[in-house]
Amino acid sequence: MKKKTAVIIALCLLFAALWLLDILPPEVAKIPARIHMNAEEFGETYRIEYAEYSPAHDSYFVYFSGGPSSGGENEITRNVGVYYRYFPFFVWYDSMYPG
Repeated sequence: MKKKTAVIIALCLLFAALWLLDILPPEVAKIPARIHMNAEEFGETYRIEYAEYSPAHDSYFVYFSGGPSSGGENEITRNVGVYYRYFPFFVWYDSMYPG
């Protein structure tokens, strides 16, 4: 029983350390950004490139590329802003609809 409790505590501490060292939040920010993109028209044709933290906005920006292309048209790049730094779950900005 003590061994099981020690393993659970160690996993919780590892998770907290990864979260506070900003290793997990960029990956978590990709989830609401992907859900937002899938709800948009042609959103499933975009692929995630990367996510980065913007201290000026205190949020993560998830960058997508792809989108509908016809003929020789270049790929479209979009970015989605996801609030907040330690709990990135709220989409607040989409470069396709900035208003």
